Amino acid sequence: MNTATRNYYAFLWHATFFALTATFTEINTVLPSLVVKVGGGTVQIGFLTAIMVGTPIVGQLFFASYLHLQPRKRFFLLLGVGLRIAALASVALVLLAAESFVPTTLISLVFLLMFIFSLSGTFSGVSYTDILGKSLAVEQRSRFFVNRQIFTSVAFLISAPLSRWVLGYFVYPLNYVWMFGLAAGLLFIAFWGFWAIDEPEVQPSREAHSFLQVLRAIPRHLRASPSLRKYIFLVNMSGFGLTLMPFYVAYASKHYGLTGEQIGNYLMVQIVGMILSNLVWGKAIKKFGFRGVVRGCIGCGTVLPLLVLILSGKPLPLFLTVFFLMGVAISARKIAFEGLLIEITTNTNRALYKGIVGATSLTTALFPLVAGALILWVGYPPVFLFVAILVASAWFTVTGIVPEPQV
Repeated sequence: MNTATRNYYAFLWHATFFALTATFTEINTVLPSLVVKVGGGTVQIGFLTAIMVGTPIVGQLFFASYLHLQPRKRFFLLLGVGLRIAALASVALVLLAAESFVPTTLISLVFLLMFIFSLSGTFSGVSYTDILGKSLAVEQRSRFFVNRQIFTSVAFLISAPLSRWVLGYFVYPLNYVWMFGLAAGLLFIAFWGFWAIDEPEVQPSREAHSFLQVLRAIPRHLRASPSLRKYIFLVNMSGFGLTLMPFYVAYASKHYGLTGEQIGNYLMVQIVGMILSNLVWGKAIKKFGFRGVVRGCIGCGTVLPLLVLILSGKPLPLFLTVFFLMGVAISARKIAFEGLLIEITTNTNRALYKGIVGATSLTTALFPLVAGALILWVGYPPVFLFVAILVASAWFTVTGIVPEPQV
């Protein structure tokens, strides 16, 4: 087995078990429902979402310049995953002793541990994209992103019914103790996929040597790469729709209540949407490339906030359509956005460009905080309508994102 093939299967191993992990700590259903169960509201959900989405973005800004200069990044990838395992296990232990804490202390501890979880994602995120780009042959990439989604779909088929059963069978907080404990154990298994990677050594471009130099280099790279500019606009505008998703659980709780069984149903329907849409995205990526799938993601992100408002108060089975479409949108984003970034970068600048994307995506990182406060002030409908317009504005930028010659 040659190195590229070995790495191909190692990445699929990690993706499969990471999907199992992600189900038990799902950011759009499990985490916001935990906040509501503890006694939090939209502000706390916004704060947690900002931690989960924003911390890796800010971390990329600070650490990408250092990681960019490393010819090998596997150590940092393993370090990031190891810290994430420890953080998830710690959340399970804290929730096991939940009765010993007042709600504000419990929420604060969970937020702190999820901050560590997200910060460690900086090392694993930047390193993952770079190692993936240089470890797979160019002709393997499109096939990998589609197959990764297929493998993760199988993992979701296993984990979704199990997580639904855990949430409904055990009472709070034991149901969440099991969820985070299982997530930590499965991520430990996923860790060994990265351990098996044989990373090629590629000397990076040494255009940036420090955090400040990265900041100074941003305007030059933006001027030099129209595709990068358009990609950044795309990530920011579509990101507003992504970071709004956790608020749908809070909104649903106002109309339908929030039980462990309901949370499990939301998660299950979302995962069914992800799995079924893979069939569509798999064909779309062959015919239209990553750009076609990105457009599908934008379309879903535009419709979702409107659909939430239209279906609220209707029978719950009908409202579940929202979570199905969430799964469709998430699947499209996972398949296409990372692949599109790899296409517009090269082996020598990929980690640096990943950092630049993070540095210019701070609006997305801060938006959940603003959204939580705005919802308290003006209510859900104006915020949802505004986000739908922002996401729709990304549609016409996709055409101008052109692949770079791979070296």
